[in-house]
Amino acid sequence: MSEEAFFFSRGNQQLFAILHRGANAAPRAGLVMCHPFGEEKLWSHRVFVSFARALAARGTAVLRFDFMGAGDSTGATPDTSLETHLADLEAAIAALRERLPSIERVGLAGLRLGASIAALYAERVAASGAASPLEGAPLVLWDPVLDGESHFQELLRTNLSTQLAVYGKVQETREVLQEQIRAGGTVNVDGYEIGPSLFSTCARADLLAADAKRHGGRALVVQIVANEKQNAREDLQALARTYASGESLRAIEQPFWREIKPFYGRAPNLQQTTLDWLERSSVIG
Repeated sequence: MSEEAFFFSRGNQQLFAILHRGANAAPRAGLVMCHPFGEEKLWSHRVFVSFARALAARGTAVLRFDFMGAGDSTGATPDTSLETHLADLEAAIAALRERLPSIERVGLAGLRLGASIAALYAERVAASGAASPLEGAPLVLWDPVLDGESHFQELLRTNLSTQLAVYGKVQETREVLQEQIRAGGTVNVDGYEIGPSLFSTCARADLLAADAKRHGGRALVVQIVANEKQNAREDLQALARTYASGESLRAIEQPFWREIKPFYGRAPNLQQTTLDWLERSSVIG
């Protein structure tokens, strides 16, 4: 197996990527992975690496990359938006195909907000009607964010917790923070600046609406649960049903995208559930 680090261009931005390849010198299938936002990217990093290596060992080339303003890519987080993320993903797919011309189809996988971006991009491509390597390729959504407004409210609560730790009290409420963003300012959440463009485009209740999807490939929606007793999420099951070939599964794992006590070098149940589904669907290799 080989792993190649490189930068690719999207406009005037330089985006960092890692390409994982197995023994096959001319793989026909590829997968691009979309990381979540902020600290969730940091905590889920090892799981992404482990999954990419496991899939590459099975013959599928995997590209992990950093969105603009994240990781080792250029750009500032306050300048990002849903549109910049979608453009980054499009450039990543092109970079993978340029590196490996043998690839005929490119699947997408993502976690949390990264999963939502992958799903939205797949819909945009399908709606365009243009020929695409995504046609017939898998879409893997790990605990996608459906309600962007709730997701970003949760991020703002993190800012409130930081205020309590630093000042002993909340000096700026969530309402004040939201007005600050809408006025053109930024709000720091664990070292990541949320600006108005990202907030206005992603903090929507219908970020991933439950309407019929156009993506023609198979889709997997995974709910990550801490134990078997945790109730199934109807909203994720409903999302899976919006795809013509969608399936909803659950994987027992701790929320590894957060700062938790166990170290997560990989998420074995999530990884095996996903790999089994890909093999069962005959969409890898």
